Amino acid sequence: MAMTLARWSGDAYLLTSQKLLQDQYEREFGAELALVKGRDNYVCERYPAAAVPTSRGACRRPRGPACACPYARAKQAAVNAPIFCTNTAYFATLRHWHTEHLRRRRLLIVDEAHNLESQLVSVFTARFSHDEMREWFGRPLPRLARADEYRPVLAEYVERLEARRQEIARALDVVHPPPLPDEVFLEAPLTRDEHDLLEQRDQLDGALARLTFFLDAEDREWIVRYPAEPAAALSLVPLTVAAMAQSLLADCAEVTVLSSAYLGHREVLAECFGLDAGGVRVFTVGSPFSLEQRPIVYRPVGALSQATRARLEPAVFAEVGAILAAHPDDKGLIHVGSYEMGRRLVHDLAARAPRESRRLLWIDSAGGKQPALEHHRASPLPTVLVSPSLREGVDLPDDFLRFQVLTKLPYPDLGDPWTAARQSRDHRWYAVETAKALVQAYGRSCRHADDHGVTYVLDGQFARFLQYYRVLLPEWFLDAAVPAVRQLARDDGC
Repeated sequence: MAMTLARWSGDAYLLTSQKLLQDQYEREFGAELALVKGRDNYVCERYPAAAVPTSRGACRRPRGPACACPYARAKQAAVNAPIFCTNTAYFATLRHWHTEHLRRRRLLIVDEAHNLESQLVSVFTARFSHDEMREWFGRPLPRLARADEYRPVLAEYVERLEARRQEIARALDVVHPPPLPDEVFLEAPLTRDEHDLLEQRDQLDGALARLTFFLDAEDREWIVRYPAEPAAALSLVPLTVAAMAQSLLADCAEVTVLSSAYLGHREVLAECFGLDAGGVRVFTVGSPFSLEQRPIVYRPVGALSQATRARLEPAVFAEVGAILAAHPDDKGLIHVGSYEMGRRLVHDLAARAPRESRRLLWIDSAGGKQPALEHHRASPLPTVLVSPSLREGVDLPDDFLRFQVLTKLPYPDLGDPWTAARQSRDHRWYAVETAKALVQAYGRSCRHADDHGVTYVLDGQFARFLQYYRVLLPEWFLDAAVPAVRQLARDDGC
């Protein structure tokens, strides 16, 4: 749908939530759009033997040339093309932090827009790692209860950081010997010292921009995210992004389209992004796939929560083992509630069902996602992915996924201070976020008109969620979910 609208307009920004989805657009529609990513995704052509990313290329060095590197060419091609395709975080960074002028187009399409709030929150967060605090502030900053308490603390450090920025600029000049002509010096790749200095310069530039933004935004509510463990990072997170989103959505196009399988109610959406609800139009379509192609099977083992985890997880893992045994020749996907739960599941199945456990591809970090997906697609074996982060943004059609297991209802983590604060201000938001994640996970099972896949739900909270929040869920999801719950009731009554 997003590409159809972009073609129709002839003048569109098309934003995706992940670089993986950008790659999918490029594979399927490469000739019709111009795609651009961040500098780190391109290699500087001046140093072909060194594989230097353009973020550390010749043009980023002091007195470096204004070259037409692969990144610059890709960005210029996107600016000139009828369809400018990039990821949302990069686009927001260009417009807000780099203040680059991007002309107003006819249409802005935000695909997978159910993630738009969390992406903008991340873009505008002021974050300082433990090492950065030690280097820039001389020590880790104290743990304070409210974000406002950090304003006088951080204000004292602005001049210090600006002075450090000037020191880095002078150090970069020292790396470049004055008698050596620029063109000769720039022919050689970066030394380790120059690489480190450029990295520090870029980190400091970003930190200063976000710090200044935080200090100036006294009229907005911010949340402190500062975990108790040693060497934790400090993040100052905007509670809402309404003001920033309004600027992003309204200023760069005549019409904005937010596209997703499910976005929630119009009023909640408008409030979240600072939009006039009267100017928001909602268009919905049913699923093009029959119920036979996308069934839900409800096998509750109990209502999973932090309080019941230790008691119920063995039953969850046993049920997962039984489902794996029922699909001996099929590839699949197991959605777990967290990385910790995934580790416990893999460990349990290694002892409980060793033959089935050998099929598992455990994704234990964000960096392991792409290699695991490539292995899964390439392997002739009936591999099964296990991850807490594959509910969206991944395309596994046909035999790449014939079954999936939702072990736990995807409630946002209330252990996170921002999530807890957001939920306390608006209980509707928490239910809508859960509904969006649930619908996204379900969508992995059937990807096109000739595809099919079954979804197993093991969390006993599923029926209760349907009962209380049915109004939040799209009809095409309820068409599969409600019969699954009723079938279980009939089976239990036999």
